[in-house]
Order: sequence, then structure tokens, then C-alpha cells
Amino acid sequence: MSPREAGDATAEPNVSAAEGEEAAELAAELQRVLLVSSRILRSHTASEEVSAAQFSVLAYLHRRGESTPSALAEFEHVSPPVMTRCLGRLEQSGLVRRATHPVDGRQVRVTLTEEGEQLVLAGREHRHTWLRERIDGATPAQRAALRGASQVLRELLLPARE
Repeated sequence: MSPREAGDATAEPNVSAAEGEEAAELAAELQRVLLVSSRILRSHTASEEVSAAQFSVLAYLHRRGESTPSALAEFEHVSPPVMTRCLGRLEQSGLVRRATHPVDGRQVRVTLTEEGEQLVLAGREHRHTWLRERIDGATPAQRAALRGASQVLRELLLPARE
């Protein structure tokens, strides 16, 4: 007897084979669309000055105010040596500042410089403008569908904030 037949509370709800196949196809299509659109959006924040990965570090610092190299490496899913090289390039470009922690001299704190903040704001504006231009070209029905899809994606994919 399967867990579903036994009434196991952790079993999936009754899903027909056709519904399961449809869900698998939709998952594959959404994965492609989300990955490609994410890459496109990231490319619109990169510039001649910084790569998309470097921009991501700058944007994280803009949101958080400051961080440690290890927290940045963890966030970006890279090794500490890779992050150290990235931060070295950003510091050399005048976009971040590294300093020892005021209380714990073993720790390094990373913050944005004014130039780094301006680059983040300009990159976000460039990305917003690019996306807005695409939405401006959408029909009213497409906009309504995008609004609905955005709500569904938020509900299904993004963790609830407490």
C-alpha cells in the first residue's frame, strides 16, 4: 500500500499522471524563462566598470550597509579566496572600502564608497528602464497576465517574510 493510499499526511494530493506531466513541463519552462530573464536583467546592471557578479556584491552592500568578506562569499556562493579577489578589484576601482572592525581587529568590514553607491543606483535605474520599456510595449491583456503571474510567482517561489 502506498503512503497516499494509507492516508499519510505527507503524501502529495491526488494528482493525475496528466497533471503531473503538465506540472513537470511547466516547471521546466519556468526554469528556462526565469534563468534567461535573470541573466538578461543582470547583464543590464553590469557595465564596463563591473561585471554582473561584482554588481551583485555592490548591490548586497547597498542593501546591508556593510558586511564581512565571508558573509559576502556565502551570499554569492563562492569561496573566500574568490571573494577576496573580487573585493580587491572593487577596492582598487574605488567602489568599496575595507577596514578592520572597530572592536574585533581580526574581522574586516566592507562598505560601499560614494562612487560604489552611485554605480548601484545607476545600474538599478538602467535595469528598471530596460524592463519598463518592455512592459510599456505590452498590451493591456499582457500586462494583466504579467500582474497575475507576478503574484502567483511571489506566492509560490518567494519565502514569506515574518
